[in-house]
Amino acid sequence: MENKIYRGGRPELPQEERSDFKVTVRFTKLEHKLLKERKSTTKAKDLSAFIRNVCLQKPLVMKTQLDTFQDETLSLLVEMRADLLRIGVNINQSSKRINSTTDYQDLQREVDNMASQMQRIDAQLRAVILSLSTEPQAAY
Repeated sequence: MENKIYRGGRPELPQEERSDFKVTVRFTKLEHKLLKERKSTTKAKDLSAFIRNVCLQKPLVMKTQLDTFQDETLSLLVEMRADLLRIGVNINQSSKRINSTTDYQDLQREVDNMASQMQRIDAQLRAVILSLSTEPQAAY
């Protein structure tokens, strides 16, 4: 058994898994565009892997596609998460100031600011819940 020093990078493939032959194929611009579009719907790591899988009739793992409703809902949830994180930071800052001696007026302004942020998030949550409840359910 040899002592090989790992030098980083991709590990070597066994001899039986290595590609020995190179095939050159030419496509028109339209064909290449269509090929790339079709490849983008799969999880193939590159165009060569995609073409190899199609030609050898191997199964293609498809990417999940979200519809616009799911995209909108996801973006709203991401925005609300960011708002919640900001509120958490504000609460931590307020707690730190409370534990140190600070002017009462500063604390009151921060509490009012957090209350308005919480009201905005509540309105966003209500909008998401309303949109989820009014979205027609797809038949499977």
